[in-house]
Amino acid sequence: MIINLGIIYALIVGFLFVLCGKIVYLNVVKGDNYSIQVLQQQSFTSRVIPYKRGDIKDRNGNVLATSVMVYNLIIDSKLIMSDEEKYLEPTIDALVKYFDFEEEDLKTGIEEHKNGNYWVAKKELQYEEIEEFQAYLQGEYADTDEEKEKVQNTKGVWFEKQYKRMYPYNSLACSVLGFSNMNNEASLGIEASYSDELNGVEGREYGYMDAENNMEMVVKDAQNGNNVISSIDMNIQRIVQNAIDKYMAKYEPKRIAVVVADPNTGEILAMGDDQTFNLNKPTSAHKGYSKSEWKKLSKEKQSEVLNSVWSNYCITDSFEPGSTAKAFTVAAGLEEGVINKNTTFTCDGYEKVDIYKIGCHDTSGHGTIDAKEAIAESCNDYMMYIGRQLGADEFMKYQARYGFGMKTGIDLPGETRGIIYDKERGMGEVTLATNSFGQNFTVNMIQMVSAFSSLVNGGYYYEPHVVKQIVTEDGSLVKNYSKTLVKETITKETSEFIKKSLRQVVLTGTGTTAAIEGYTVGGKTGTAEKVNTSGTGIGRIKNQYILSFIGCVPIENPEVVCYTLMDTPEENAEATAYNTELWTYIMKQVLPYLGIEKTAKE
Repeated sequence: MIINLGIIYALIVGFLFVLCGKIVYLNVVKGDNYSIQVLQQQSFTSRVIPYKRGDIKDRNGNVLATSVMVYNLIIDSKLIMSDEEKYLEPTIDALVKYFDFEEEDLKTGIEEHKNGNYWVAKKELQYEEIEEFQAYLQGEYADTDEEKEKVQNTKGVWFEKQYKRMYPYNSLACSVLGFSNMNNEASLGIEASYSDELNGVEGREYGYMDAENNMEMVVKDAQNGNNVISSIDMNIQRIVQNAIDKYMAKYEPKRIAVVVADPNTGEILAMGDDQTFNLNKPTSAHKGYSKSEWKKLSKEKQSEVLNSVWSNYCITDSFEPGSTAKAFTVAAGLEEGVINKNTTFTCDGYEKVDIYKIGCHDTSGHGTIDAKEAIAESCNDYMMYIGRQLGADEFMKYQARYGFGMKTGIDLPGETRGIIYDKERGMGEVTLATNSFGQNFTVNMIQMVSAFSSLVNGGYYYEPHVVKQIVTEDGSLVKNYSKTLVKETITKETSEFIKKSLRQVVLTGTGTTAAIEGYTVGGKTGTAEKVNTSGTGIGRIKNQYILSFIGCVPIENPEVVCYTLMDTPEENAEATAYNTELWTYIMKQVLPYLGIEKTAKE
């Protein structure tokens, strides 16, 4: 008997535990749904309380993207038409007066929606636009009994709150920021990469009539999204975009793109190209088309045009680096010991590789030069010599070490890998020769900035990033994205030699037009004839060149790296000086802004 009672007791206790668990589940997981079902049985109404998507700010706290409250004017036609004679005329009169409706159109609209409780009659009104009407409903303008009666009979109008994404500086950093729609969805830029952090949780307001016919309200507050603090400096970004506009107009190239970064952290300070658009009106970004021409395009073509404007060239497009790759080749040769800083080689203007005669840019030859001079004078022959000494396997190993052919991990969507040779594709003798001086493989701008930064900062490759921190609405730290060391590419000794060589480029070599008075500038020029990628043929595109310059200041201990690219200026396609002029124009403004010391000796 005692055993049976024990079993019964255990069953009861177990049942109670199961029941408690079910109650907890219903309350926590299904609570909102069941609340709605219960309240619906008591003249239930429910409205969503929108959350505010978090702000995106620059590194100094300037707001680059925010969400502002707007109001949709909702008309409950069913309520108005429930007593048409009493409610219709005063409601129409008030709406016409305060919202500039056409009387007949409004009346027709109410009648057409007479069976509905929810008609969005106007969208995205500012608070200033609804303020007077709300004051009217409160009776503030009713001085007579007749006016008070009209106010009381103005029925079926309410305002639905909604947040609208706003970008205070329109096109500034547009390809970095991206944009989100009214549903807080994004596919581009920081808006997409950090959407989960920026988005909050919707709240809900429940209303129902209790047993005594009183309206009871239950409010579950919305949780606003977190703010994102980017590494972008608004002022440097503005300098970059103004410079791009200036030089697009001056030399009329097909494309200009610029990246400015901190070589000691991987932080991107500015990034942009000539394809800008207004973030507040992104679908109007169809440059080169009149309104009539745009309407005639198919949806597919319109999408293609918009995506080309929205894309971030600095990460989505790849190109041959040209001579900017030569510093990497020399660094690899030094690391593997196939050359040293005093190793000389005689450049006679070309190298015979297999059955091909591959020329140096100076067809008369540079004569006998050492490694520093080879970088300064941008000698193809010396690079081919290093490549031959390294061999294909070692050369490819260093390309991978520098991050070429793979994504950098930058916190933006759409990055391309570029194309390099690997063991599967095989690197022949000719390909090794051309790769050594920057041809027949492709990179994107962020890959080059990250790899170059490691050459000049002592050999440390940091993951590039455009976001520094995630903070709550009140500023409390959620996440901190400090510098992330990925690997070491070269030794400090090699880095010191490369920096001296890059300084020589600007002092006496191919980059003298990049000199800035008072500053120790170091860098490397690049000129690469463009490759036909259209699918209509194979080979180079005659008289079309990617001109580039990547440099840092001060060369002794670099604090800033800037990489500029110019695609085929209109009048002189090979004018490297046009691009270095752009570089110096930007850096003459950036260096004093950042407070970088002048270290050049008089």
